[in-house]
Amino acid sequence: MQSDIARVIATYSAQGIHRTGTETDIESAQWLASEVRRAGLEPLLTSFVFDRFDPIDAHVEVAGQRIHGIPFYDCAPGQERIKGRLVRYGESGDVAVIEAISLAESNPVIEMRGTEDYEALVVVTPEGMPEAGIALANAEKFGAPYGKPALQVARQYLPRLTAAIESGEPIVLRYESENIPATGINVGARLNGRDASQPPMVVMTPRSGWWQCASERGGGLVAWLEIMRTLTSEGSDCDVIFTANTGHELGHLGYHHFIENRLDLEANARAWIHLGANFAAPPPSPIRLQMSHPALQAMVRDCAEKAGLVDYVEVIGRRPGGEVRSVYDAGGRYVSVVGGNLLFHHPDDVWPKAVDVEKTQSVCRLMVAVSRALARG
Repeated sequence: MQSDIARVIATYSAQGIHRTGTETDIESAQWLASEVRRAGLEPLLTSFVFDRFDPIDAHVEVAGQRIHGIPFYDCAPGQERIKGRLVRYGESGDVAVIEAISLAESNPVIEMRGTEDYEALVVVTPEGMPEAGIALANAEKFGAPYGKPALQVARQYLPRLTAAIESGEPIVLRYESENIPATGINVGARLNGRDASQPPMVVMTPRSGWWQCASERGGGLVAWLEIMRTLTSEGSDCDVIFTANTGHELGHLGYHHFIENRLDLEANARAWIHLGANFAAPPPSPIRLQMSHPALQAMVRDCAEKAGLVDYVEVIGRRPGGEVRSVYDAGGRYVSVVGGNLLFHHPDDVWPKAVDVEKTQSVCRLMVAVSRALARG
C-alpha cells in the first residue's frame, strides 16, 4: 500500500494549488476520475457554477516597502485604498494587526472581522508555522461576504508591522479583488450493494484547499480510493455512495451542492465515513477518531487494534469539524478521522516532506476495516 500512497499523494501535490474552480482544480478532478476507474467503478463528475473570488492586488505599504497579503475569501469584492496608522487589535486606530492563533472553524478572527472599529485588518500567520508563506483561514461565510477589508500576511513581516505600530509611521493598505464565474466539480461513484432496500453508506472526503495540501488532503484521497477498491472487490450488503467534494475551503461549497437534493441522506444513511484533514501529517499531532454514537465505539476500537493504530484520541457525540458537522446537525451516524498538522493551510504542505507514509498507511487500514464492518449486515 505504501507505494500507492506515495504515488497518489505525490501526483496530487505536484498538480499545484488546489483552490476551487481554478484550472488546477478542474484538471485534478479529471485525474481523480481516472483513479476511480482504476479502483473499479465508473466516476460521476457533477459540476456547478459559482462566483469565484479572485484577488488582484493586496498589500500594506510601510515606508516604501510592500508587504504582500491575501484577502479573506469571504470579504466583499471591490477595491480600497486606506491611509492611516497601524495599531494592535483592541487599540484605537485605522488598521488593526492581529496575530492569528488558530485556523480552525472556531477561529476567533472570524468574529473580530465583524468589527466596525477599524477601516481594515491585517492578520498574521499563527506562531509556530514557517516564517515565509501565508497560512490561510477558510472562508466560512463564502457566499455571504462580511466585514471590512482584511489581509492575511506571512509571519516574517510581523517585526516590520510591529515597528510601524510603535513608531506611528503612516501606512497605505491596498485591496482589490473581483468575482468571476467559475465551475466546481465534485467527483463521485456508486457501488451497488447486494440489497438495494437497505439505506446506503456514504464515504466522503474533501479534495480542494488553499495550496498543494499534500498532508491535509492527500491522506483522505488515498483512503477514499482504497476503501473504494476494497468494497468493489469484496462487495457490500448496502449501496455505497462515494463523494470527493471541491469547495472545502469555501464554506464546504461542494458538499452543499452534493447534498442539496439528498437532504434525507444526512439523517438516514446507514453511516457516513468522513476522511478528513491532516491525518497524513507527521507526528506529534495525534489522530482524532470522531463517532456520532457510543454504539460505534467498540467497532472502531476493534478496527484500530487490527490496523495497529494505538495512538489516537476518541471524540464521541460532540459536534465535529469539516463537512461531517452537517451530518451531526441532522442526527446522522458517522465515523470521522482527522489529524493535526504543523503546516495546516500553509504553502509548505508539499510532498514528500510534509507526509508520513507509515502513519497514513495505518489510518488507511483502519478506515478500510471500518468501511468493511459498516458495509456488512
